[in-house]
Amino acid sequence: MRYLPHTNKDIDEMLSIIGKPNIKSLFDSIPRELILEHHLKIPYGIDEQKLKKELLDRSSFKFKTSFLGAGAVRHFVPEIVSQLLLRSEWYTSYTPYQAEASQGTLQTIFEFQTIVSSIFGCNIANASMYDGSTALAEACLMAKRVKPKTNTILLSKGIHPEYRDVCATYLNAVNIEIIEIDFNKNGLVNMKHLDKLLLKRSDNITAIVYQTPNFFGQLEEQKQIIDLSHKHNILIIAVNTDPLIFALVKSPGSLGADIVVSEGISFCGHLSLGAPGLGLFASLNKYIRQMPGRLVSKAIDSNNNTAFILTLSTREQHIRRERATSNICTNHNLMALAFTISLSLYGKVGFYNVAIKNLQRTIYFRRASIKAGLKIKFNGPHFNESVIKFSSQNKLQQKVDYLATQKIFAGCELHKWYSQFNDCLLVNTTELCEEKDIDELVNGLR
Repeated sequence: MRYLPHTNKDIDEMLSIIGKPNIKSLFDSIPRELILEHHLKIPYGIDEQKLKKELLDRSSFKFKTSFLGAGAVRHFVPEIVSQLLLRSEWYTSYTPYQAEASQGTLQTIFEFQTIVSSIFGCNIANASMYDGSTALAEACLMAKRVKPKTNTILLSKGIHPEYRDVCATYLNAVNIEIIEIDFNKNGLVNMKHLDKLLLKRSDNITAIVYQTPNFFGQLEEQKQIIDLSHKHNILIIAVNTDPLIFALVKSPGSLGADIVVSEGISFCGHLSLGAPGLGLFASLNKYIRQMPGRLVSKAIDSNNNTAFILTLSTREQHIRRERATSNICTNHNLMALAFTISLSLYGKVGFYNVAIKNLQRTIYFRRASIKAGLKIKFNGPHFNESVIKFSSQNKLQQKVDYLATQKIFAGCELHKWYSQFNDCLLVNTTELCEEKDIDELVNGLR
């Protein structure tokens, strides 16, 4: 059932038509002694997030909370998002081939692009990609088109390992060399190693790629990396797996990054088996003709009415194949719509407030961990993710297995991606992790 709210003016108009002075008069046929004249003695209403948690606690599904992250971060998404997606005009949301019949879909894509470009501080954003990893691979290919005489991409080892794997698959197929930049003792880009690579072969480097917050949750020194790349006339690509951070720190685009890519699924709903993904892709306006995928723009028609149109869809179905920028022929429109609705509900203030809550939860976790005698692997500015180091891999495994029996997912074991960190656990803390949940996690890890 759809809920249709009414203003006081709507109510007054309806009452006047049926000849009733007020809503109470609609119940005159009910004996007065049967009409309740006072409020029910029930608790005050609670917000949606608390209500969902209460219902989950009362259900037979005794899952408590998850501290898994590693690029798939849980954020609160209002239930109205999934309900709006069920509307008939959205349920089969797909490529808007006929602009005259798809103005609503085109407008939502336009709004999506506006939100993404605003978050990342870039001039333009496309209509979305498949996910963050393919968005990064496409960004590297785009950089190659911008600088065709170069053939090397420098990738930070702090970038999500699976994103780097996808890049290797894409770039190896077109003979683009990948060189990985080491990280230092604080889990950040090793600037000395980067300097050495630039001194040796800067003439052949297409782009430098970094992630912030990186895979370990550490905030990179963005300005330092960006300035260094521009000094050597090299493109800079910024990667991100949780755009929420840019409510608190300067966006890569505002600092001079040429291309910014990210994963937006955290604001689309449930992370079912990793979820379908939503690639966010933005860049400077001067590279717009090399951008993959499609863009929607706003124009004025012959009758001086506002119209939304597909533009610069540089794909092989629209133009000669050799001029296409990508073989990605569509966008993740349903996920992009969910992201747009969610961020619109949050608004700028709400987006900032939830970012502050995330920061507070992470700080609370780190302080509680230190107090409990746990060792934090990397210090310095951070967001959402923390790396906890144990005395041995066996010790780590024991703690994780024990917490699993308590229906708590403690985090991601780093040995899957980094053999040197076989005794380390990556823990993710967001606004959905309450302090009592964090206390229970810390007690189980100590």
